Amino acid sequence: MKLSLTQLKAVVALYVTSNKISVDSFTATRDNSVNLLDTLGKIYTNWQNYNDKLDIFDGEDLSFGKTIEEWAQDLILPEDFDATGATTMAPHESTYRPVSFSYTLGKKTIPQTIRNNDIERAVHNIGQFEDIITGKTKAMYDSETLLRYQIKRQALGVLIDRCIYAMTSTNADVTLATEGASISGAHSVNELFYVTATTSMYILVKPIASGAGLTGTTAIANGYLVKLDLIKEVAKPADSTTGEDFIEAVLADEEIASDVSEGHSLNGNTLGGNPEAGLVLVTLQGVIPALKVKTYAGAFNREDLALPAEIKTIPDFGNASTDYYAVLVDRRIMRVHNTYRAVRTNENGQGDFLNMFYHTENTAHISRNCFVRVYKIPAVSNS
Repeated sequence: MKLSLTQLKAVVALYVTSNKISVDSFTATRDNSVNLLDTLGKIYTNWQNYNDKLDIFDGEDLSFGKTIEEWAQDLILPEDFDATGATTMAPHESTYRPVSFSYTLGKKTIPQTIRNNDIERAVHNIGQFEDIITGKTKAMYDSETLLRYQIKRQALGVLIDRCIYAMTSTNADVTLATEGASISGAHSVNELFYVTATTSMYILVKPIASGAGLTGTTAIANGYLVKLDLIKEVAKPADSTTGEDFIEAVLADEEIASDVSEGHSLNGNTLGGNPEAGLVLVTLQGVIPALKVKTYAGAFNREDLALPAEIKTIPDFGNASTDYYAVLVDRRIMRVHNTYRAVRTNENGQGDFLNMFYHTENTAHISRNCFVRVYKIPAVSNS
């Protein structure tokens, strides 16, 4: 019979049916003249690759100790020259930001069992057997890779939450009704102050002694209170206009981060631009494709829209709100240090199997003395 495409389509539709492709149960057949079980022709798997896209935040392994302590020294205010040398012999002690600590996240164990005389009965040859055994081992290491990847995403979420906390007026230790209100009592560094007149959060970077007579105005003017600026509201890129607005915001923040600034770290301290360290822009998925399609594609001078940072795109910032969709950070701001990594085994002779346990322990640290900018979807006004 002469083949026609229409008839061929009908024949193949009957020949290639859904109940013969990728079904999740096996029905034994004996479709041969000897009435033996029909043999499986192939056993295989598609190996997957699991990568940690935030490996730039890997810290060195810590062989001894689990806790991390961070310190940062203040700069020194120049003084008038004293030709008499009257103050020469007096001590001039360095001052420091409050130290911060990170503790171990604790040990996690990834278990795996290999049974003897088990897989052998299901495979055709040693190659198939080795593939399955290799897969069991690979799964443990891949699981640890994804664990560390998720730790970093969650740690970035913690960083976002710390910024939210620092910028929330209800968390201020003292709320100054007006910018000129009196500050009473002694205050130590890193206290948060909310100034109603400017609707801004300030962080205390120099101790105020009791009875110093400072007001909100003089404390700001004399550098005791530094304005915190950690979160910027800008629309999430969705078209050329919002895309350009976002790029403009990142470019403006890059200028700040590459120069000397105050108020752009959790400690609010003076930061020096560090081009050697570089900046990293971490965004939720969906941001960069919108920029490429809606903004870059129609740009006459694309180089003018180039983002000045290494870009990492991730699914989430842990369980942080999705209203916060990007962070621009000094790449040194976070490190995840492994403090223990080992595979242990025990053999169960009675049960005739081998248990393997991949032990891992990590300490994650967020620096309070590095540049950070969090980008947030603007709040919708009810007016």
